Amino acid sequence: MLKKRQIILLILVLGMVFLTYAAIAQEENTGGDIQSSVSSIWDKVKWPIIAAVSMFIFQGILYIISLFKKDRLLKTLLNKYVIFHMKDGRRYQGTMRLDTRGAEIVSEESRQRGQAPSYIFSKDQLQNEIGSYIRYLDTMNDREKQERKWELERLKNPPLSHRMVRKTRNMFIELNAAAKNAISMVWGSIKQAASPLQAQLNRMNTAAQEFGGEVTSLDDQFTEFKKESEQFLQEESYERIIERLVGTRVKIRIAGVEHANGEYMALFKDYNGKHMTFMNVRDKDNNGYRDHWDYDHEYKHDINNFNRRDDRGLRCRMIEDKEGRYFLVFENNTSYTIQVGKVRLFDPGGWERNLEFKWHVEGLSVRRLRLNPVAQHNVGPFERVRTLEHRTPRQFKKIGLDFRSFRDADVIFPRSVCTIIESAEKQQQELFSISALTDAILDRSESEEIAIQDTEGRAIHGMNLVHGYVTNVNEERIDLKSIDSSYSRRWEVESAYTHFDNTLRHKVPMHRRMIPYFANRLVTQNALVEQLRENKLQQETFSQLAYPKLVKRQLRIPLMKLLPSNNGLRLPLKVMAFTSNGANEEFRVLERFEYVHEHHMLYESVGNLRNERLAKMDILWIGAGEIYKGGYRLNIDSEQRIKNFVSQGGVVIVSGQDVKTNSRQRRGAGWIPEPLTGVEYDETDELLPTAQGRRSRVFHTPNMLNTTPDTKEIPLVKLDDMWVDPLGKWNSLAKSTEQDASALLTLPFQKGLYIVTSLKNDTERDVEINNKLMENLLHFSVKWIDNQKWKQRFLPR
Repeated sequence: MLKKRQIILLILVLGMVFLTYAAIAQEENTGGDIQSSVSSIWDKVKWPIIAAVSMFIFQGILYIISLFKKDRLLKTLLNKYVIFHMKDGRRYQGTMRLDTRGAEIVSEESRQRGQAPSYIFSKDQLQNEIGSYIRYLDTMNDREKQERKWELERLKNPPLSHRMVRKTRNMFIELNAAAKNAISMVWGSIKQAASPLQAQLNRMNTAAQEFGGEVTSLDDQFTEFKKESEQFLQEESYERIIERLVGTRVKIRIAGVEHANGEYMALFKDYNGKHMTFMNVRDKDNNGYRDHWDYDHEYKHDINNFNRRDDRGLRCRMIEDKEGRYFLVFENNTSYTIQVGKVRLFDPGGWERNLEFKWHVEGLSVRRLRLNPVAQHNVGPFERVRTLEHRTPRQFKKIGLDFRSFRDADVIFPRSVCTIIESAEKQQQELFSISALTDAILDRSESEEIAIQDTEGRAIHGMNLVHGYVTNVNEERIDLKSIDSSYSRRWEVESAYTHFDNTLRHKVPMHRRMIPYFANRLVTQNALVEQLRENKLQQETFSQLAYPKLVKRQLRIPLMKLLPSNNGLRLPLKVMAFTSNGANEEFRVLERFEYVHEHHMLYESVGNLRNERLAKMDILWIGAGEIYKGGYRLNIDSEQRIKNFVSQGGVVIVSGQDVKTNSRQRRGAGWIPEPLTGVEYDETDELLPTAQGRRSRVFHTPNMLNTTPDTKEIPLVKLDDMWVDPLGKWNSLAKSTEQDASALLTLPFQKGLYIVTSLKNDTERDVEINNKLMENLLHFSVKWIDNQKWKQRFLPR
């Protein structure tokens, strides 16, 4: 804009012109000498006036451009609660205001603490001193959370219009050099057209300098306008390497920002020439974005002087109780957990207690930490002889504290401190189907299991997304080539079935589908296929009528196996065997049962239940003696994991336990919802199936077991201590032959099932005898799982 003196000079010149014309209008009889003098004056001032007006217009255009020339990513933080994390570790938090020449943080919290109500950051500070712009999710209001939810959904599943706009923008950014050349040509032509004004403008500069003012040359105006236009183009960026990572999880490395350096996993949102923005920033252990701070406070031997509240909302003070003990009191006024690292007392000497961030102060809570400093005291006159001396905090002058917290956050990083070092799988939300198998993209960028969910968001047990493949194989056992070939075979099966279905249904001529006679035949054909699926005898009869003998000889598999089953695809099932206290003989026998009800069974042996993989299993086999053997073997954590596993649809099979009558140790029952008592029983190879047990066919499928004393010829089971149901809540499938105790019980619990047995599987011989019943139990469990899935799929809710 024009300076004050330039504006005054312009007004004076215009006033002189209007006064001259007014005088000419009043004196119509003025002589020709006066008219000629006025014309000469206008000739002298018209070009400077035109030049001044042109500069005024240029400055106005530059001002309008500056209103829109804010950083595209930083504009998303306007009027939002933001934390500026400086590279040297300082933090400023408040509502952000942004301008082309800098930014401002308006902080009511800072004003209440007696500090500045706002902080101004120049353009150079924004470019050189700020390490990150942080927005924590727990500081957002409901409207901002809803907006963020929409942004996250659009980022994961961008609509077609959004993708087209972004591709178009990237195309123009890629043509940045051509745009710069076009701007240079335009300004060159404007400058050439305005060159006659330069001589007049120079005269105006000379005249203005006589009045003590300055006038910017027209060349400088054109140069500034060109510079601003080119800078506006340079702020945007298009890079093919990272463009394809937008909307994916990436691993980033932060360097040059105190208390924030390290590697993080985040969802890549957007970028430009100066910044990159990420959502859901978390560290490598999935703990959230790290906030680390510390401070030293000098209280000068008076513990009452130490009462400090930091900008995070944590208040720390020191107290002494009636017994003379000293405590640090931490009052957490935030909604998140704060971890305490080191506590240091020094001057004179020094004492330190390293809590290793394992001591936590929960959100909106108060905790006390005992201070009992012990220092080494020199024993004079010896220099190397020291003894321990108990001190109190009053003997020190200063205290140092170290804190850390993890919170969910969206962060904007300058590109000078942030680098994308690794990409992860693209987020896909697809229901499990054959098409999902064939359409999965091979991505070897990260090894991580992602749960496959059904339409209601529940995890499908046994299926994971590993390296971009939907598979049931563990990460350490995966073979990409074999999985790729399996996908190819499944795609061929899907294509063959689609072609077969189109031949029978979709490619029937229109007149045959509309004429009732042919339409009834098509309906009858489909009904016949549905009826023949489960009846082997009818399948054989149908094949005899449908195919000649020559064709039947060429078919290597039955016709009806090509037709889709009511139960759909037989997914593999995972079995976790908990065998740590026994001889681990059961697991070697379990691995023999590779296929159960056409399901491929995958087995895994673990020594404890503190395993996150339990949630992805279908069956949990608890070996003999794992519940009770010389004492109760489970803890509270294991009990809760077992109950959670069953409540989510898992099946738990308990092999047996070893109870001693004279044992007084606790026989806990926290792993089951209904009480069940273990009683000592003599070893036996006989049991009596109940009526409910015979109906369940657990003793008939796939092995026929005659276990009663009248019918058995050789031992088929080996049993030991039995179970007693005091409340009658369990379903007893088999009883003992001498007393009212059960050897096999079941209990449905929420979505899952408990199966408790009395098998004695202590030795290899015992397991070989019980292997048939073990296989029957697996078949019973798998059938139960299939029935539950069928009910969830077809029965009304």
